[in-house]
Amino acid sequence: MKIPPKKRCLALIEKFGMPEHIKGHTETVRRIANFIARGAKKNGAEISLVLVDRAALMHDFMKMHCVENNCRHALEAEKVMVNEGFPEFGAVLREHGLEEVNFFTEKTLLESKIVWYADKRVNHASVVPLTERYRYLKGRYGSKSAEKMAEILSTEKNGFALEKKLLKLARVSEKLEGLHA
Repeated sequence: MKIPPKKRCLALIEKFGMPEHIKGHTETVRRIANFIARGAKKNGAEISLVLVDRAALMHDFMKMHCVENNCRHALEAEKVMVNEGFPEFGAVLREHGLEEVNFFTEKTLLESKIVWYADKRVNHASVVPLTERYRYLKGRYGSKSAEKMAEILSTEKNGFALEKKLLKLARVSEKLEGLHA
């Protein structure tokens, strides 16, 4: 898979105007994703640490664009990366959307699963338990419509199952001991 160089990623982040608060969220997601990926690799998983890092870096680069233009940021991120010549990388970015966990299979890249999970463990820029993140999602977005609440609820079982698998693979607990080391 062709992965964009970090310099290109940073240029796209600037081009699409990622604000500081989303940069803070992104950096926390990167720390978690890289921590889990390193643990998984240490325990024998075949994984691209570069792919995890870049996908975590870029997962929300289209967020403000979509807030301002009423679009789905994960889908828009994929479109931009396809136009940039990184279609497979774009597909990884698309897979961090909340509902994507319902479509993960054994063929879904481990890197995509890790970025999805790391994103769901970060509320703004703080590391939180998955239960707390779901509570936030229900209150913030689920209250907007019954459809959105149903979407959030539909992902919980699969989200917690994925958490269990990834933590076991990385041999860490839900508390992510060692993350700050």
